[in-house]
Amino acid sequence: MAKYASGVDNDRRTAVRIQTQRSGKVLCGAFAWDCVIRDLSSSGARIQMLSNTAPPGKVQLVDLAAGLAHDVTVAWQRDRDVGLRVLRTYDLRGLAPAAAGMAKRIWLASQSDVSTG
Repeated sequence: MAKYASGVDNDRRTAVRIQTQRSGKVLCGAFAWDCVIRDLSSSGARIQMLSNTAPPGKVQLVDLAAGLAHDVTVAWQRDRDVGLRVLRTYDLRGLAPAAAGMAKRIWLASQSDVSTG
């Protein structure tokens, strides 16, 4: 697993970032936007929004491949690329708290799409 090479010599990240190409969803209330998770660590993520939508300051990121939901805040945004700071993570593969209810429903629906498609 390689650390994400940002091209900056003084990388201030405290956790190793892993490059990915995972499908994700950004949730805010009743809204859900598709994204690609470009890199991920225990403390943050870089995503690429698939629409021109700019997520608000605090959202939930659903990692459809890993079955995880992350409460996140937007740290930065450049065009469709968005840097997120992870506040809390929920495992959707078991019992999930109410705060991750919508994320779990979306993840379960994505799993049935994979098995039938």
